[in-house]
Amino acid sequence: MDAQRSLNITIDDTSPIIRYQPLSLFNLDTVPDPLTGWSPICGAKTWVCDDHSAHTTSFDGAKFALSFFGTGIYLFGNVTSGMSYELTIDGNG
Repeated sequence: MDAQRSLNITIDDTSPIIRYQPLSLFNLDTVPDPLTGWSPICGAKTWVCDDHSAHTTSFDGAKFALSFFGTGIYLFGNVTSGMSYELTIDGNG
């Protein structure tokens, strides 16, 4: 008999398996603009994000995607300024 095991894995917001759309318009000489898409926010105030980073956006219709196999998912974050979000899993919202 196969034993079922539960395993929790935390995926950092800087992981390449998370696909942000659209990304903000910026380069190393400019500050990311969350009005143009997803922007990284680094706790260390550097361009090299660490485990204290986050992504933010003010772009209407911005989205991110993550593919996984499993039985559950947790989303951690906050919504400010009257904004909201919609979570869709396997095409169901």
